[in-house]
Amino acid sequence: IEDAAVVYPPRARSRGIEGWVDVAFTVDPSGRVIDARVLSAQPVGTFDEAALDAVRRWRYAPVPTPQGANVRLRFQLER
Repeated sequence: IEDAAVVYPPRARSRGIEGWVDVAFTVDPSGRVIDARVLSAQPVGTFDEAALDAVRRWRYAPVPTPQGANVRLRFQLER
């Protein structure tokens, strides 16, 4: 697996906003992520693009057939 870092949206960071995004996607036979989409998020719309941008850059080991996956990305500020 190659895992791209999630970039915390600067506006959310400056406002102290935290949250999460549930993303569904498919891993194609070459190990690339395709069809990434937001299932749900809190707060809605705040972290969606940052989550999708990161997930679309992830790479997995090759698989024989396309495989579906879900993941929750949490956005938390350091304390």
